[in-house]
Amino acid sequence: MRKYHAHTLLYLHETIDLGRGPATEFTGAFTEIYQPMMTELGARLYALWETTAYNGHWPQVTIIWEIDNFADYARIGREQSGDGSHAHRAAEWRAYLAGIGASGEGRIMYPGPHNKTLAELTAVDFDATVVIQEIMQTKPGRQDDYIRELERLYVPWSERTGKRWLGSFTTTFRFNEVIHYWALEGGWDCFEQHYPSWKDQPPAEIVTWMSVAPALRDGWEDSILQALAPSPLQGPAA
Repeated sequence: MRKYHAHTLLYLHETIDLGRGPATEFTGAFTEIYQPMMTELGARLYALWETTAYNGHWPQVTIIWEIDNFADYARIGREQSGDGSHAHRAAEWRAYLAGIGASGEGRIMYPGPHNKTLAELTAVDFDATVVIQEIMQTKPGRQDDYIRELERLYVPWSERTGKRWLGSFTTTFRFNEVIHYWALEGGWDCFEQHYPSWKDQPPAEIVTWMSVAPALRDGWEDSILQALAPSPLQGPAA
């Protein structure tokens, strides 16, 4: 039985392959059509990133919305369909995506027990301009175990080497998936300053992590993403 935490919000995760649409055009349509509609329906934009060309599927964008509960999710679905209050605007957004040949995938996610909310991250000017996204395939039912061990063994070392843990999320209707985000200190400069993360032998905590993690996961895929203009977590200089 999965454990649910009292603080739990919900996050809507969208991956959109842009087809024929450049990111600049997408951003314009997003801010004109989609973002206002979602904001009116109670969703808060948590992140808007594009995949970079050298590590990940491209051209592609990732959108994450923060909502309070399943009642918000129900309202979004209801008001965007049929004769709902935002059905016309939702149809306009879908028509734009169809026009550029876009396709995508959606997820509903729970945050990890120690994730910070958008408001908490914004309050400390958390900079997620450039991030590493890891989509992990865990052993069935081991999502929470994976996050617990990641926080215990990997996160402390990672944050000492320029990769700040933004958070981990579990997908609600899939019992073998966890998505992690690591914000790179200094953006692209993090690669120059901190990579390779170890040059000779991995430190003891990483050796331990590499002995624990394979028992909890089946594989993963990572991408390097960078923020598009509307994304709120871009630090004080954004």
